Amino acid sequence: MKSPFAPWLDQGSPVLLDGGLGTELERRGHTQLGRLWSSALVRTNPAAIREVHREYLEAGAACIATATFQAATPTLRSAGLHQAEGEELLRDAVALATRERDRFTRRHPDRPRPLVAASIGPYGASLGNGAEYHGDCQLSQRELRAFHAERWRIMCDTEADVIAFETIPSWAEARALLSLLAATPERQAWISFTCRDACHISDGTPLKEVLKAVQGIPNLCALGVNCIAPRLALRITRTLAEFASVPAIVYPNASNAWDLASRTPFDETSPEDFAKVAAQWQKAGARIIGGCCRTTPAHIAAMRAGLAATAA
Repeated sequence: MKSPFAPWLDQGSPVLLDGGLGTELERRGHTQLGRLWSSALVRTNPAAIREVHREYLEAGAACIATATFQAATPTLRSAGLHQAEGEELLRDAVALATRERDRFTRRHPDRPRPLVAASIGPYGASLGNGAEYHGDCQLSQRELRAFHAERWRIMCDTEADVIAFETIPSWAEARALLSLLAATPERQAWISFTCRDACHISDGTPLKEVLKAVQGIPNLCALGVNCIAPRLALRITRTLAEFASVPAIVYPNASNAWDLASRTPFDETSPEDFAKVAAQWQKAGARIIGGCCRTTPAHIAAMRAGLAATAA
């Protein structure tokens, strides 16, 4: 099965992802989003989402993620949406991204057609208590599979180029998602974990064990980490490059520390400094690189320039 990232990887080029979506919308003043976070704007202000997608594409992103990270179907129901309304929101979020991508392609026919990744966040994100950073959600693997199954089914029936299982904190949840992936061999996905340190994913499972356990899955197109401190990324990238059987994907936050209570970073990494460390991740073996929380179109533009210089 040919990877959706093949147009870049076959040429030896890194694939540049977009940056934060929810945090970028918040930075632009959309702060009262509730449980659905960026997904709420799919219904109330789709133009705001289109604008962010457009700016990431113009900054150089070869892949943009949909505004569906928080939109698990149980979460949509708890926010008052009926089943048909929730499904429509998920499909509309993908359509927002694909249409903006298609407009970009018409404006820039000389560039490879960017990808749209359908974002699926972890169960812990639905709790609103930081469980996506420790993985202790008290659900069995079977229950986690059931939580994700309906959104997975809907996302597989959209025009998204790839599914992004993002911010996954536990091996149990990863196995649940991999079982869904195995049931739909025509669909490709990546999995990116959160990590407690440079050697373990958030629930304490050694990263090396995870990487060894998931080898040989034909429709797993990338494996890596996101929503981690940038100071951890280089060591993790080296581990990914050594043990992962698929391209390494790395997209950290723009800060090295985060206060969950106040929802504010203790520090910020400038676009220029982020681009410098991203070049180190590329040299260490990362093939797909981007940003997560607090990264902006300016970070992606700086990374595009820095990674191109490194490749040259």
